[in-house]
Amino acid sequence: MVHSQDQRAALVIAHPGHELRIHHWLELARPLTFILTDGSGHSDRSRLHASTATLQNAGAKRGSIYGAMSDRELYRAILGGERELFVKLADDLALALQCEGVTCVVGDAVEGFNPGHDVCRLVVNAAVARIDGTGGDSLKNMEFTVEGPPQPQPRLPQDRAEAEILELDDEGFARKVAAVRAYPQLAAEVDRVLTTQAVETFRTEYLFPVQYGFDLANRFEHPCFYEQYGEKQVAAGFYRDVIRFKDHVAPLAAHLERFVGANSRAANPTR
Repeated sequence: MVHSQDQRAALVIAHPGHELRIHHWLELARPLTFILTDGSGHSDRSRLHASTATLQNAGAKRGSIYGAMSDRELYRAILGGERELFVKLADDLALALQCEGVTCVVGDAVEGFNPGHDVCRLVVNAAVARIDGTGGDSLKNMEFTVEGPPQPQPRLPQDRAEAEILELDDEGFARKVAAVRAYPQLAAEVDRVLTTQAVETFRTEYLFPVQYGFDLANRFEHPCFYEQYGEKQVAAGFYRDVIRFKDHVAPLAAHLERFVGANSRAANPTR
């Protein structure tokens, strides 16, 4: 088991509220926390303040990237191919992680559920690779599921051996449940998740080592959930366009990989 709470930790998530999935780890690690969006969704009402309260109660701190854009802005940037925006996010994140002496970074896993979650992971992986490629100390890179079960299957034996697994006692679990109940903006999402997963499932928190970089194609089934959901939203008149993995996310991944490679070669010309 890897005890990231004994290290200088950072948490990087796409949307406010994801921190609730790993609330006990949040209490232990007290990470420097970066959040890409304000979590406004369709409503255009930010839920960032609710996450700020959660972080403060857990003793965590805000990072330099905190609600940098609305959800609509994030999705427009993905659809519009604004790849340099994500390059800058990765660069800014890498700089912040180095300046803060972070040794372990935890973030959203790729699940094919929400393009924002998957792009957040790409940004984290790019930042970690950027640091490694320019001669900085290597960071431990961990992930947790945001939509699926806390322990996704299948997992390789070595993944579990290197995982951080936190079993919550009654008091820790009660604090986690209380934090969720104190976040009314997520009530509908919590109810949806609990229709397929028992609440006791969330008594155990899993952080797994990230064993992939920019190739996400085999991380989920195709067409992925967010494409199918997007098609329904377009049909209902909520969206004009559908974010596609092949057309939008995969090209962004390739661009970030080239960015990291180019900077690594520039910093280490003999590599």
